Amino acid sequence: MPQQPTFHALTRLEPLATSVLLVDDNAANLLALEAVLEPLGQRLVRASSGPEALRWLLREEFAVILLDVQMPGVDGFETARLIRQRQRTRYTPIIFLTAHGRDEAHLVHGYAVGAADYVVKPFHPDVLRWKVEAFVGLYLQQKRLQRHESALWARERRMLEQQGELRFRRLVDTMPQFVWELLLDGTIGYANRGWLDYAGLSPEQGRKWKDTLSCLHPEDVPSLRNAWQEAQREGQPLEQECRLRRADGEYRWFLTRTIPERDEQGQLAGWVSTATDIDDARRAVETLRAASEAKDMFLTMAAHELRTPLQAARGYAHLASVKAGDTLAPGVDKALHGIHRSVNRMAKLVENLLDVGRIQRGELHVEPKALDVGALLRDVAEHFEPLPEGQHIELDAPEGLVVPGDRERLDQVFTNLVSNALRYSPEGGRIRLAAREEAGRVHVEVVDHGLGIPGEKLEDIFERFGRAHGVSYGGLGLGLSIARGIVERHGGRIWAESPGSQGMGSTFHVVLPVAPGKPAP
Repeated sequence: MPQQPTFHALTRLEPLATSVLLVDDNAANLLALEAVLEPLGQRLVRASSGPEALRWLLREEFAVILLDVQMPGVDGFETARLIRQRQRTRYTPIIFLTAHGRDEAHLVHGYAVGAADYVVKPFHPDVLRWKVEAFVGLYLQQKRLQRHESALWARERRMLEQQGELRFRRLVDTMPQFVWELLLDGTIGYANRGWLDYAGLSPEQGRKWKDTLSCLHPEDVPSLRNAWQEAQREGQPLEQECRLRRADGEYRWFLTRTIPERDEQGQLAGWVSTATDIDDARRAVETLRAASEAKDMFLTMAAHELRTPLQAARGYAHLASVKAGDTLAPGVDKALHGIHRSVNRMAKLVENLLDVGRIQRGELHVEPKALDVGALLRDVAEHFEPLPEGQHIELDAPEGLVVPGDRERLDQVFTNLVSNALRYSPEGGRIRLAAREEAGRVHVEVVDHGLGIPGEKLEDIFERFGRAHGVSYGGLGLGLSIARGIVERHGGRIWAESPGSQGMGSTFHVVLPVAPGKPAP
C-alpha cells in the first residue's frame, strides 16, 4: 500500500495560485490596470461588463475584484449588489474605481452595496498596487490557514482510524472465531491471534498461504481452492465446511465464510474470511444420523423377519376356517375371524415398515401407467362401504382425469388419507373427496370436518412416526410419511391445511403431473 504522507509533509504545501478580476467597460483602462498589477505575479482576468464579471465568478474564485462604477447597462453598484447576494462571493473584497472623487453620497452608496475600498481616477499606480497586494495577502493567509486546518483534521482522522483499527484488531484477537483479511491480490494481510494459537503459527507464517494451506486437510484442499477461485472471479461470498489441523495434529471441522469488501464506489477492495468450529455439532449430527440409520435397519430387518410367520399365521387361520366349515363350535368362528383380522393388521404394519425403509433408501418401486384418477377415487370410496351410521363420503371426481401412475401405490395414498379423515371425524361427519384438472396437473382434495391439525404440526405429520393427536387414535404414524414418498416418487406434491380449531377439520392436497418427467411445483 502507498505510504501515507506525514503531517510535516502536509504542512509544506505548494504555493497557492490566486486570481484578480478586473472589471471595466473601457479596454484602455483594463490594459492600464494590467500594467500596474503585473509585478504582483498574480493571474489577471478581464471582464468588460457586469454580467461578464458575474459569469467569471460562477466559474472560479478571486482574491479581489477591481470594479469600475461607471458602466453602461449594469453599473458597478448593481454588479456589487449581485455579487454580495451569492453565498460563494459574499465576502470577496471589492475595490471600486471611480472618477467622482470624494463625493460623500457616492462613497456611502458604494460602501452600502459592499465596497471594501475606493480608488479615485486618476490613481497612483503604487497606491493601487499596494491595496491589491494587501487584499491578495489576506486571501493567501486565509487559504493557508484553511489548508493547515484541513491537514490537521486529516492527520487527526488518520490517528483516530489507526486507533480504531488497533482496538478492532484487539477485539478480533479475543474472538473464539478465526479471522483473516485477504487483500485484493488474494494474499493474506492479517490473521487473528485465535487462528495463530490454534494452528501454532507465527504472525509471519499466518500471512503466508503455504503455511495456512498446510493446516487444511488434504482431502479438502481441491474443493476449497476451486470454490475460492470461483468466488474471486465472481466477487461473490463463499461458504464451505472444511477440516483444519490443530497445533497438536488433530483435525476439527469448521464452517468457513468469506465475504467481499467493497469501497465507496462499489469496487472490490478485498475479502474478510472467518472460520467457526462446528466439530462438536457435526459429530452430534453424525451420531444422530448413525442412530437413525441403525433404527431404520433394525425396523426393516424386524419387518422382514415378521413377514414370514405372519403369512404362515394368516394361511393357517384361513385353512382352519375352510376345513372346519360349519362344524365350528360356538364362538370359535368368531375367534378365527378375530385372529385373521389381527394378522392382516399386523401384516399391514409390517408392509408399512418395509415401505418406509424403501423410501429412505430411494428404492420404492412404482410402475406408472395411464390411470383415471376419478375411477381410482370411486374405488377408494367403495373400500369403506358400508360406513358407520351418519358418516358418508361425498365424491366429486369426474372421469377423464388421467395421469401416469401406479394404481396400487396411489390407491394406498388415497386410502390412507380417507381412512385418517374418517378416524378424526365425529359421528355423522362428512368426507369430501374431490379432483379437478388445473394448469396441466390433477389436484385431489380430501376434506373433513373433524379435529383439525395444530399449525405447528402441519409439516411434522409427514415425517416418520409423526402424529397430530398422540397415540390415542392408533397407528404408528407412518401412513402420511409413506404417502409423501409415493406422491413424490410420481413427481407430485402433498401437503395439508387446517385452521387448527376443533370441528374446523383439515384438507389434504395431492397434486400429480399429467405427463411423466414434469414434477408438480
